[in-house]
Amino acid sequence: MDKSVASVLMVLESVFPTKGGGGAESQVRTLGRHMRARHLEVSVVVPMVSYGPQLACDSVDGITVRRITYPKLPLLGAASMLFKLGWLLYARRREYSVIHAHIAGNMAAVSCLMGRLLGKTVVVKLTGMTEMLGGILDPRPSWLNRLKRLALRGADHYQATSSRIGRMLVESGFDAGKVRLIPNAVDTDRFASVERDAAVRRELCGERPLIGVYVGRLVPEKGLELLLDGWARVFRERSDAALILVGDGVLRDALVQRAQGLGIADQVHFTGPSDAVEGYLALADFGVLTSLSEGLSNTLLEYMAAGLPVVGSRVSGTEDFVRPGETGWLFEPGDVGDFEHSLRAAAEAGPPVLDRMGTNARGLVVSRASIGSVVQQLAALYGVPQIA
Repeated sequence: MDKSVASVLMVLESVFPTKGGGGAESQVRTLGRHMRARHLEVSVVVPMVSYGPQLACDSVDGITVRRITYPKLPLLGAASMLFKLGWLLYARRREYSVIHAHIAGNMAAVSCLMGRLLGKTVVVKLTGMTEMLGGILDPRPSWLNRLKRLALRGADHYQATSSRIGRMLVESGFDAGKVRLIPNAVDTDRFASVERDAAVRRELCGERPLIGVYVGRLVPEKGLELLLDGWARVFRERSDAALILVGDGVLRDALVQRAQGLGIADQVHFTGPSDAVEGYLALADFGVLTSLSEGLSNTLLEYMAAGLPVVGSRVSGTEDFVRPGETGWLFEPGDVGDFEHSLRAAAEAGPPVLDRMGTNARGLVVSRASIGSVVQQLAALYGVPQIA
């Protein structure tokens, strides 16, 4: 096949498309859409799960999606699905030149084995916590993960979305020469084109001059109890700040009650989920991420693309982009005292400093994680050094 026009088969061990979009799922959709616009052919293979679309083949944003059916039985179902994946990769071998496996799990392992057999370029992307906790990067791997490691060593390249993941790959015995630090991609144009709506800001937050924002799921791993506790320590006795939480999840009711108990209910606004988060980011002065663990947060990149400095926990990915005093402030995950210190620094910075740091943040994310930059880096791995 002519590699000047690569055809990329994305293998994703998840449902696709996902309503609201998880990290890996939304990245596959974002990359696929923009790769097609740059004349890279893309298709996607996923398992057909009960909570996802039930079509064996359809099209999403012009991307062909094939779903593998399998019996929903322990062990037998997984074995059947993986066998069918291997057969699909063989049967359609003339339709693609590159396999890009997202999430370094069972399907990625089969992709590596078949890629070597078929002489295909294989790129494996490591998304974060899936691999780090109980996966192939776990410091105490199970026998199954040891087998997956052996299979995954057959990949041509490993896409590490953070420097921490890259280090863990090498420490786990993977070839350092195959590791490429390529972050998730963000549509920087989308977040630059929205201007602050003063009327909406006033309607939501009154005349408060300082607005913080959190975007994401309201779930335990995001450390949102710490967010409210730290916010109360800094702002409870003040009337100049508000916090917008955009998203939904199992903790919503508990967080509403916590805000009331902490005496900050009038400052904290729960908007629910939104498909247009850029509008809320345009209202804010800084973004907050209190995650206990991450791979690389898409929300982090969106904050920065919107020109917001970030108060973020020192976790994988965030530590690569949040540079203290330049693009934001870092604190130790789960440490409310350290978070309070960082939040006070943001509160005391003043508009000129926040604006300068926001400009720095956008510049950094445009240079390293814009769609154009990421697609070009991936194209080089695929064997297509220059694309339109």
